[in-house]
Amino acid sequence: MIEAGYVRVFNRTVRPYAYKVTDDGKRYQRRLSLEHYSRILSSLQRLEQRIRSTLGDLRRRGVNRVVFYGAGEVMEATYRVACEVGLQVVGVVDDDAGKQGLRKAGLVVQPPSAINALEPDAVLVTTVRHAGEIQLKMHPSLRASVEVWEL
Repeated sequence: MIEAGYVRVFNRTVRPYAYKVTDDGKRYQRRLSLEHYSRILSSLQRLEQRIRSTLGDLRRRGVNRVVFYGAGEVMEATYRVACEVGLQVVGVVDDDAGKQGLRKAGLVVQPPSAINALEPDAVLVTTVRHAGEIQLKMHPSLRASVEVWEL
């Protein structure tokens, strides 16, 4: 950073050194920030396209009532799109006892044991990180009565 001219060191004889960001350093920092935000925005756009595609597929298969499995940020984004495409989100379930009882997207988060009582046409796993684990947990009797989808 010093060699590139992005920072200057003051009083090199005293530790810790005092640094000052140069004008070139500020420009470099702004460029890195813009690149970072651009990558994040691109990732979010790809996720929304993936959500839209999956929800569209559900609608085309005749699904009307859906339960979301996973009560994180991805679920909240998915809820918005589900409403836009005309799906009725009848519940949200999560394994995390700390989330159960909380309100997410206007729905009270319930334990997975509530899925059958909610009478969904499908369960949509609304987490990217734990989707495989959730699929393994799904009881075979539930799989026989409703479709289980992942984003």
